[in-house]
Amino acid sequence: MQIHHIGYLVKKINKAIPAFENLGYKMESDIVFDEYRGIDICFMTKEHYRVELVCPKSKDSVVYELQKKYGNSPYHICYICENIEDEVEKLRDSGYVKYDEPHEAIAFSNKKVCFLIHPYLGMIELLEENE
Repeated sequence: MQIHHIGYLVKKINKAIPAFENLGYKMESDIVFDEYRGIDICFMTKEHYRVELVCPKSKDSVVYELQKKYGNSPYHICYICENIEDEVEKLRDSGYVKYDEPHEAIAFSNKKVCFLIHPYLGMIELLEENE
């Protein structure tokens, strides 16, 4: 599977953007609000690298506790796959556990994503791109 991006938790997205710009990153997308997950998201790129800035909007956000525990830090790698259900099954056989069910993500034009956790590797995200 090809890497799509690295997810980066941030407490204040509008302050994180200039910090990444100082490192040479450029905005790839506007900030969008993902109501389902309760987060603001934007993508920034530098050369062949893409980071997803993820900022919880409230205590109800799916990443609020993670951001509170880890602060501003990378927390997942996203991989592109063709069929999310098939890939989840393969990964479950390798020790991954679903963090949530596959669900459409506004940041990806409503393509499906799914988060999984491995006891020795941490969290990954799958992004279904079957076009």
